[in-house]
Amino acid sequence: MGKYYQYYVEGQDEEKIIQVLKTELQLIAPGKVEKFNVVSEKFTELRIMPLKMGTIVVLVFDTDAGNIDTLKENIKFLNKQRTIKKVLCITQVKNLEDELKRSCNIKEIKELTGSKSNSDFKHDMRKEKQFGNKMMKKGFDMEKFWIKTDNHIYKEILNQAAEIKLHK
Repeated sequence: MGKYYQYYVEGQDEEKIIQVLKTELQLIAPGKVEKFNVVSEKFTELRIMPLKMGTIVVLVFDTDAGNIDTLKENIKFLNKQRTIKKVLCITQVKNLEDELKRSCNIKEIKELTGSKSNSDFKHDMRKEKQFGNKMMKKGFDMEKFWIKTDNHIYKEILNQAAEIKLHK
C-alpha cells in the first residue's frame, strides 16, 4: 500500500478490536493504534509530531456520548497539518457492542465471548487471545461492521470505514 495509517481509538476495547481486525483477521489497513478520545480530548501539535509525512489518520469513536464540537475542532486541526494526507472518521453507532451485535449472529453481546453477563463482556474480550476466531464462529461479517452513520448529533460526520477495509 505504501501508506501510513494512524488509528486513534476511544479505549482498550477499540484498541483490541483494531488489533484483531488488522492482524488476526487482516480485514483493515495495518497501522499504529493509540488510545485518544477524539470526542472529549483536543489534539496538540506535540501529539501528532511523531506522524510520518503522508499519514492517514483514522478516528474511531462511539456516537452515544461526547462532544461534536471537540470532534469537529480535532478534524479541522488535523486537516491543517502538512504531515497528514487525510482524516477518516469511523462512527461506532451507538458503541462497539452495538456494532458487534449488528455484524455477528448474536442477540446479546455476552454470546460473543461466552461471558456470564453482558457487563462481563468487555473484560472477557480484552483477555481473549483468539477473539477474531470467536467473532468468525459467530458469523462476523465485515460488510455489516462500521457501516452506519449516526442520525442525531453526529449526522454530519460520515462513516468512512470503507476506506480502510481490505477487500479480499
